[in-house]
Amino acid sequence: MFMYLELPLCCWLDFPWRLWYEGRVADERSELKVRLVAGDEIGWYNALMAEHHALGVAASGRVLRYVAEMDGVPLVLGTFGSAAWRVPVRDEFIGWDPVQRGERLERVVSNQRLCVLPAAEQVPHAASRALAAMLRRLPAGHLAAFGVRPAACESFTDPSAHAGTTYAACGFTGAGRTVGFGRSRGAAHFVHHGQPKAYWIKELAPGGITALAAAFDSRPLTGRPGPDFNTLNVSGDKGLLEYLAQVTDHRKPKGVRHGLAAILTVIVVARLSGADSVYAAGQFAKSMPQEALARCGIRYNKRLGKYVPPSPKTIKRAVRKIDAAAADERMCAWLRAEAAAGRLKWRHIAVDGKTVRGARDGNGKAPHLLSAYDVTAGTVLGQDSVDVKTNEITCFVPLLQAILNGRARPGHDAGGGSDPGDSDRNDPGTGSSQQQGEGEGEGEGGELVIVTADAMHTQEAHVTAMNALRIGWMLILKDNQPGLYAAADAHRWENEPVLHGGSETGHGRHEIRTIKVTSEIPAAITAKLPGAAQLMLIERYRHRLPHGGAPAACRDGDPGDHDPLACAAACGAKLQAETVLAVTALTPAQAGPAFLLARNRDHWAIENGLHHRRDTTLSEDASRLRAGQSPRLFAAIANTVTSVLNRAGHANHAAARRDLAWDRTGLQALAILGL
Repeated sequence: MFMYLELPLCCWLDFPWRLWYEGRVADERSELKVRLVAGDEIGWYNALMAEHHALGVAASGRVLRYVAEMDGVPLVLGTFGSAAWRVPVRDEFIGWDPVQRGERLERVVSNQRLCVLPAAEQVPHAASRALAAMLRRLPAGHLAAFGVRPAACESFTDPSAHAGTTYAACGFTGAGRTVGFGRSRGAAHFVHHGQPKAYWIKELAPGGITALAAAFDSRPLTGRPGPDFNTLNVSGDKGLLEYLAQVTDHRKPKGVRHGLAAILTVIVVARLSGADSVYAAGQFAKSMPQEALARCGIRYNKRLGKYVPPSPKTIKRAVRKIDAAAADERMCAWLRAEAAAGRLKWRHIAVDGKTVRGARDGNGKAPHLLSAYDVTAGTVLGQDSVDVKTNEITCFVPLLQAILNGRARPGHDAGGGSDPGDSDRNDPGTGSSQQQGEGEGEGEGGELVIVTADAMHTQEAHVTAMNALRIGWMLILKDNQPGLYAAADAHRWENEPVLHGGSETGHGRHEIRTIKVTSEIPAAITAKLPGAAQLMLIERYRHRLPHGGAPAACRDGDPGDHDPLACAAACGAKLQAETVLAVTALTPAQAGPAFLLARNRDHWAIENGLHHRRDTTLSEDASRLRAGQSPRLFAAIANTVTSVLNRAGHANHAAARRDLAWDRTGLQALAILGL
């Protein structure tokens, strides 16, 4: 039991604190709580710090004070202030230059004091537990107090007095030792004191230290969800500028001030930032700062002493007669190189065409473009223009050959493979998660490439060409090949069990998908589609959901066991059904039923992830481009913008472009390209 003593301040400071703590500290199972010290508590806080810390109370810069308590008893005090201006061991460890240090030093917070009070001796690991809790609260507290989100925390320890065990336990990295210089208060120069300190640093957000030295601000610094603005290679070796430099410049050399590659890069950056027309791209270029223009490859004007952006008329003349096919191919080549990094065992390429409805070519027709879209990476690998006098069929094989020739494509073996395993591991709702396992995209000796296309491309010549390229194709059977469709439909599907099913609710509807698979391929199909290994029957059921949301019949239980009729009846809705017949060269060892159902579902990513975004987010169908090959060029740039945002992991492209446009300078848009 405690006795309350009313003592003068001088006596209170001299009072034996250990005696006061002994009756107040709870057992080790009590909760350790960390809080900010209020303004009216600073005197009390400083009194404790002055008594128990060898270096005293001193704190500098933007100061936050934390206290760790247990049952109201203070155990550990922590003072956080501004980082030291120049620390060579830190600057070398982070890798930033003096300019970056000047701009981002406020993103580093210094733990200037950590004081463990005597009462903490009865609490195991009190110092490390308290410091860890303070660091968890520090980013939000610093942002609320000073409007800056810190990315890292630093501290110094005296090797002769402390081993830094507490900092190591909290995840700090020992970057080395200082050289023994310090700056006294008011002194303009550094004085050698001969007492080197150990330097410690810790990230307060994943990737925080890397972000401090990156070209542009990324999520650890901004705190906003968005793309990683420092991932893609543009200006360096094998960068976008290098690829675009290979496009032949059609302009006469005399009077050319801006390189074609630089102009194209400016357009890409402008479209990332919301500029969807030639004039808007020129208007955006005028607002770009000098650093941004330099990174785009714009030439320095010695007479004016600055980088001069291309005008809207210059951009218009440059794109009017450009070889859009060559520019498209170079952009796709760069995207293919970027998508190749970190590739897993398989990848899925969806092939489909799209008409640029608002634009017109030289013949007055709306351009039609056939694209190959890497579903697993969200990247356009290639695009070809379909001539007005032909259709997609003649462009299909050349497009695949252009993006796949010259690279080994092992993995497709129409004759069989290893023993099949559990084929139900891959949930079709996961899309391109690339979960690996038997019957889930396993190739033999290398990467397995899977190509899906609509029924138009179920052609014998296409299959023969894909077999030569060692592609694991999956094609739809419809009435354009009546003999093949009849042969597949004649199979006794009623005797085949449903091997896998999936269910999804969203966008006001409930959709159920099931798949039946057989390896008994009719001779009429293998004769025209050599290498066919599995035949599929996919059934799709969907119905509208009531305004109150999905009922229990649509939510509960195994998605594969949902009864479509019962679900529709529970919602009082009409049930719609669709049956799809498909054939694939993937063997049961390479692709089980779940994997096949997922690939059929993911084929539509080219519509939702590419074509729909070009139509709506990038306003392609509203385009009124007429001059030369500019419609094809802007479609290629739209592919690049979409692929870059997909690769950066941004699901909402409209929100991403708004975020980039609000930057005003265009620097963030440059950063997402690696400029």
